[in-house]
Amino acid sequence: MTAENLPTDVAEHKRFTDAERARSLPSLDAWLALMPAVVMILGVVAGSWLAQSWLVRLFVYAGALAGALALAEWHLRRRLRFVVDEARSLLEEDLGHHERARASDRLATLLALQAPLEQQMKREQSLLRAEAQRRTRAEEELRGTEERYTLAVGGASDGMWEWSIGSDNAYFSPRWKSMLGCAEAEIGDRIDEWHSRIHPDDRARVAQALQAHLEGHTPRFEDEHRLRHKDGGWRWVLARAAAVRHASGRAYRVVGLNLDISARRQAQEVLVELADGMHGMQGEVAYTALVRKFVSILDMQEAFLCECCDDPPTRVRMLAHWQGGELAPCSEFDLTGTPCCEVVVSAKPVFAGSGAGERWPAARRDGVDSYLGLPCFDTKGNVIGHLACIGRKPMLGELPHDAVLRLFAVRAGVEMERRILERLRERSAGLPPAPVFR
Repeated sequence: MTAENLPTDVAEHKRFTDAERARSLPSLDAWLALMPAVVMILGVVAGSWLAQSWLVRLFVYAGALAGALALAEWHLRRRLRFVVDEARSLLEEDLGHHERARASDRLATLLALQAPLEQQMKREQSLLRAEAQRRTRAEEELRGTEERYTLAVGGASDGMWEWSIGSDNAYFSPRWKSMLGCAEAEIGDRIDEWHSRIHPDDRARVAQALQAHLEGHTPRFEDEHRLRHKDGGWRWVLARAAAVRHASGRAYRVVGLNLDISARRQAQEVLVELADGMHGMQGEVAYTALVRKFVSILDMQEAFLCECCDDPPTRVRMLAHWQGGELAPCSEFDLTGTPCCEVVVSAKPVFAGSGAGERWPAARRDGVDSYLGLPCFDTKGNVIGHLACIGRKPMLGELPHDAVLRLFAVRAGVEMERRILERLRERSAGLPPAPVFR
């Protein structure tokens, strides 16, 4: 047998060996099958030739027969063992064939399922990609919304606040804190930071209005109240808020905005005071009331109201002068080199919180460091005078709202124009003019 004819598979090699052995068995089995007969023949011959008595011959025949039977039994057992091995080999081969058949069937089943599974996997992957894209777009939109929200809250004049009712935790925006003169770290994250700063006269009303909204009696919370500033003063705010509720209607969060309305409230108070406090006042009494109130609003020491002496104006005369908490003598002075000249000529308000002496020689000569001047107009829009406030020190506080300052200038202009008309009537009637200063 050549090398190329040798089987490569183990099973084939086993079958080849068994076949060779089977081909060699017939000749061997033929010889083994004759052995019992040969033993019997040899026993008979030996007994007949060697034994002298029938008894010895009987023992020799019996021994030959026993040997023949033993050889026959051994040969039979050998043949039976071969048959059993052959049957086992055939059975194992048959079982292996069935196992391979079952494995092949399972493989075919798996291959048949592979295509649908691959298609299902592709669909799932497509859905996952679509979901990932949707999430990405949602995140980008949310990021854009948060950026717009941050810009809106940061750029707005309103201070935002949120209150988590269950835990009493609160959030106050930087603008909310700055309205009270506080830095970011100076106000905590508890709702009491707001409640404790409410003016005592307003606290009960605010709490009652807020509770009514939380209980659902009002569509929103809205109230004007005072909050304590870091400098110890009070700032008016307009607070608006709305509750976020569960499906049951129970409020669990409140979101609100605070608007600083101090200037508006101050303008309202000044307007009421000018209307009520100066009702019926005319002439010198009205001028004095104006400068006294003007000083108190600005928290300064000296203020005066002047009318123009000529046209174009080069000189002005005082109509009222308040200094150091009392009336001071009035005077007439030249506008050259004074901040009052800029007010009258430009017909615009002029303000210098400090350094007035560096801008105007007359202010440096008089030791004036801060200045505020407002032009006063007649009904035709002509400048007929001005209202001014001066200080020997820098003016550190915030100025009142423009509307408040205009109220003073308008009220002074009305009174000065009335005075001018009275002079014209007196002049036309031939009456002597009234003294300028008393």
